[in-house]
Amino acid sequence: MIIPTFNSEREMQVLLPVLVPAAVDGLVREVIAADGGSADATGLICEDAGVEWVAGGLDVATDRARGDMLLILPPTLRLRRGWDEVLRTHLEGKGGTALIAEGPPSFIERFNGVKLAGVLIAAEALRRSGATTLADLRRHVGRAKHLS
Repeated sequence: MIIPTFNSEREMQVLLPVLVPAAVDGLVREVIAADGGSADATGLICEDAGVEWVAGGLDVATDRARGDMLLILPPTLRLRRGWDEVLRTHLEGKGGTALIAEGPPSFIERFNGVKLAGVLIAAEALRRSGATTLADLRRHVGRAKHLS
C-alpha cells in the first residue's frame, strides 16, 4: 500500500488506525508513505506507526514496494467499515484494477468518475503508467471497477 503524503499528519492519524485490522489479517503487508516534502509531523507519525516513509512520488514508492498488487490511497480517504473484506474478495476473485472509494458513487460520479478514491493496480502496470501522482494514476486507469 502506498499513501502519497504532503503535510498529512492529521489525515494519517485518522487513516492509519483503520488499516490495522487489515494488517493483522495479512491483507496489508506493507505501507509506504510517498512524501512530497512535508514540513509537519507526517514523517514522525509514519515512523511511529511502522510506515516506511520515502521522499518522492509514486514512482519512488513503487520501486520500494514488494507486492504484486498495490493499493494507492489518498490520506484524506475515509474507508468504510468492511472495506478490507470487499478488497479481499476482489483480489481472491483475481480482480484487476479497481477504485476504492468512501462509498457508492453518486449519480454525478457515475458519469464523471469518483472524486476521491484510491486505486488498486498491479505494481508492474503502475510502473509502466509513468504516473508520479495519484491524480496521474486516476487519469491513467479511467473508469475501473468501483469497490466500496
